[in-house]
Amino acid sequence: GKHLPPRNFRLPTVPREGRREMTNATAQRRLALISRAVAPKGVPLPGCIAAGAVDAQAEVHEAKRVLFTGGAGFIGSNVLIHMVKTYPKTFFVCLDNLSEGSNRANLQPIEGCANYAFVEGNIACEPTVRSVMKEHAVETVMHFAAATHVDRSFTRPVPFAEANVIGTAVLLKVSQELGVRRFLHVSTDEVYGENVNGVFDESSPFAPGNPYSASKAAAECLVQGYLSSFNFPAVIVRPNNIYGPRQYPEKMIPKFILRLGKKMPLPLHGGGGSRRSFLFVQDAAEAFDLLLRHGVVGEAYNIGAPTGSTKSVKDVALALLAHFGVGPGEAARHLEVVEDRLKNDGSYDVDSKKLRALGWSPKVGFTEGLKVTLDWYLANLTHWGDVDAALKPHNGELPSTPA
Repeated sequence: GKHLPPRNFRLPTVPREGRREMTNATAQRRLALISRAVAPKGVPLPGCIAAGAVDAQAEVHEAKRVLFTGGAGFIGSNVLIHMVKTYPKTFFVCLDNLSEGSNRANLQPIEGCANYAFVEGNIACEPTVRSVMKEHAVETVMHFAAATHVDRSFTRPVPFAEANVIGTAVLLKVSQELGVRRFLHVSTDEVYGENVNGVFDESSPFAPGNPYSASKAAAECLVQGYLSSFNFPAVIVRPNNIYGPRQYPEKMIPKFILRLGKKMPLPLHGGGGSRRSFLFVQDAAEAFDLLLRHGVVGEAYNIGAPTGSTKSVKDVALALLAHFGVGPGEAARHLEVVEDRLKNDGSYDVDSKKLRALGWSPKVGFTEGLKVTLDWYLANLTHWGDVDAALKPHNGELPSTPA
């Protein structure tokens, strides 16, 4: 009697044309969702329901024709280059609007490859997305496109909602209607919020601490809604702080490198005590590759940095100064404490046991990865053109444009 579902409760229904065959794990996930919806507070769920039911017999996904969003950006370009070169029989079409942070030159290593095409366009434009996906017979989506500049999200939050939430909604809608077989959704560790002393696993609740991470959390909620409503074939990935070649210099490491090249001091927001776990981009690319093929539909996976790669902003500054011949005794005059950002989370350490169980582990430690990154920027000083605005200590505002 007292544990019956509320009178207005309805089981999720799926339109006939959108239905997919359910694996045992999928059925368990749906049962878990229903049980959580109807179980009174404090009443334990049935013992047969696992919070993250995993199908040990999940089939390997073999992508044939892939829509890759945001492929001209930092993470996207490195992953796309890896995928195009690793899978010559798989076709990849990159959809990117070439906004700030993206650069067609990032994709120079694969220009001319027979299994790659580039389309300039906005993921928030449904006709564009539908046209590209139909023209190229897309059956797999790797969704990397996002607005990611945390400082700018404080002053201009609406474009973040448009890119990260509306853009994801459009991709989900079109992908569902066209029968996409796999949708790899790239999220962020920042959806968990700040955790100075602990470690987040995939079951940790969301507590985003800025408009950027809130928009990414909202995008994930849309993905979860499609999982529940349509049995949608999505896999969610939440990586740590990724660094490496081809990153726009609004971000800390390339900003510090280019400022040092111009003999400018390194700005430490609030003294530089906030910490980040640094994951080298090639290690991240291999993780995304593995999860596209072996990730279980409906599951989320953290990609954690290697041991010893959690550093404070000041640690990173000192490490780079050493590469420029500045010893500890001289470092202070090359550092400049500036006002902290409006909200600066202390750290985002994540547990990636779930991904490691699939056979992945990071290979590049922070010292090695930083040297590779430094060498790339010093060899490609003009790659981004005029970046003076990006190199400012606080660059939350876009460069002025005509009205």
